[in-house]
Amino acid sequence: MLSSQQILDVVGAEPSAALAGKVAFLRRSLKTGMHGKSGPDSHHQFLADVADQSAAAGPPGATYQHPADDPRVRAVKPSEAGLSGSDLAWLNRLPTDPAKVSHDDAIQLAGLAAGRAGLAAGLPGSQAASDARLIQSVWEPVREIHDANAARAALTAAQTSPPPVPSSAVRALADAVAAETPALTPTEALSRAGSQLRDTLDNRVGARQQRVLDARAAIARASEAAAVRTATTR
Repeated sequence: MLSSQQILDVVGAEPSAALAGKVAFLRRSLKTGMHGKSGPDSHHQFLADVADQSAAAGPPGATYQHPADDPRVRAVKPSEAGLSGSDLAWLNRLPTDPAKVSHDDAIQLAGLAAGRAGLAAGLPGSQAASDARLIQSVWEPVREIHDANAARAALTAAQTSPPPVPSSAVRALADAVAAETPALTPTEALSRAGSQLRDTLDNRVGARQQRVLDARAAIARASEAAAVRTATTR
């Protein structure tokens, strides 16, 4: 049997591969016992309806892959080693237009920058600091482009309406509430379930609105940074 919190977690979650996997796991967990199922029919119906919605909608769109978030970049260790001749030659071969730097090259740039973060301030006058400034001068314009792209992707996702909550959620939640609080009458359990569903949906709407605001602010920051950089390099 599902708990009321498990049902609310599914209702409040955004469509994703993780949610689809969670629903599949919950459905398997209910299919136990001699008759092939455990818990009230409403719980099976609710999970089946969510799974059907997910299948009809298709796989969720992929999130934007920012080069700085690549696992290879996150695994980079700090280094004070100077840039090699091949590193310098590679940097010189990169397109001068940051928009034309390939994604793979951007990942490599992000790794070089991550490995030498803070060296320019921490070791002033050193070769390592000079290398760090060189890398940042190449990486920053590229990063700003990907920051803006990631923010636009987040904005699109936040503005995409989620599928409606299946009507079976009300009955499923009421059955869970009734099982957890036997003192409630069926009418009281149904009323409490309706109240909890409304609160959960209000929270989901609020979270989406905040993501829209955050994405718009990120786009504005990226645009401002690009404008400042363009003005100062003229």
